[in-house]
Amino acid sequence: MNRTSLFGRVRSCLAGFKRIRICSRLLAAFSVVVFCCGVSAQETTGRVHVVIINGGMNKLMNHERYWNDCAFLYRTLRKDLDFSKQDITLLMSDGGEPGRDMLLADGSGFATSPADLDGDGERDVWLPATLAQVDASLTDLAERLTSNDRLLLFMIDHGDFDDSVQQSYAWMWGGGRLYATHLAQLLDALHVESVSLCLGSCHSGGFIDELCCENCVIATSCAEDEESWACTDRPYDEFVYHWICAVAGHDPEGHAVGADTDGDGNVSMAEAFDYACRHDRREETPQYYSTPWALGESWFLRQNQNNGVFEMKTEIDMSTIRKCYDLQGREISVPTNLKRKHIKKVKTKQSFGLSPIIII
Repeated sequence: MNRTSLFGRVRSCLAGFKRIRICSRLLAAFSVVVFCCGVSAQETTGRVHVVIINGGMNKLMNHERYWNDCAFLYRTLRKDLDFSKQDITLLMSDGGEPGRDMLLADGSGFATSPADLDGDGERDVWLPATLAQVDASLTDLAERLTSNDRLLLFMIDHGDFDDSVQQSYAWMWGGGRLYATHLAQLLDALHVESVSLCLGSCHSGGFIDELCCENCVIATSCAEDEESWACTDRPYDEFVYHWICAVAGHDPEGHAVGADTDGDGNVSMAEAFDYACRHDRREETPQYYSTPWALGESWFLRQNQNNGVFEMKTEIDMSTIRKCYDLQGREISVPTNLKRKHIKKVKTKQSFGLSPIIII
């Protein structure tokens, strides 16, 4: 073999090694980028915190069905959706004190509200649903939750409308009034990624005008000028009973319900509202609000992913590209069907400057 041929082969081998080193470096760099992107996705996915409020007002007005509604939702969160207790704030009538604070559904008298909501033998209720405690709990959450987190607020209670200030309010334990503007101020201080509310009191539709804002979904059991009603055949409240059944995927006895209309394996807040509306048998007009409109279609509590997903939205022209990630940073498919069905005429006053609001 001549020297020229030998040098040629050496150069060829060196060039090959060089290409291998370059490819290895590129592969390593690409791996770092992929790893960093994965970490970034995990870091940007937030947690969902749930606040459950049963104001009750007093023992004469604190119906057993209120406790049943809250316990059904709490069991759903803990057993079906794998929420930790730390991610749920319970504000229940007298806070689980030993006194008789609850009017029994059969009218036989009063009882002590059980402080164990999920039947695991441990006390779950520690905080009362007084106006002062609502303030303290939501103020505490404003300090702890971040802009990557989401909040679900569920409230079942007596409600009324104050003509002097033209505003709806809910009765808290001890007779305090939680006005719509007051609740709006508490929620404005949270600075979370998005908020979803399910309100089941009389005149709850009147909360919408004050609570409506960007990145917010609201479902109420009735219009501003209406009362909400209990079920006629079970000790629950009509609208919220069906709403919780939809989120849980089953009724309290374990019978499956079909609220996942698009078949993607998740029940969004819009689907939960639609299901509750279709099954509501009482004389009440549930109301719904979502801004942006797509938010209610993709805001859901995902099973077996600890406690929810984080929605990422990018506005392009008039369309919206939406992606959802679980808490491990894995992308989850999201339905693109944004239709709303069964639109009826608005029964209460029109909201000023709000778009979109649909009364169903």
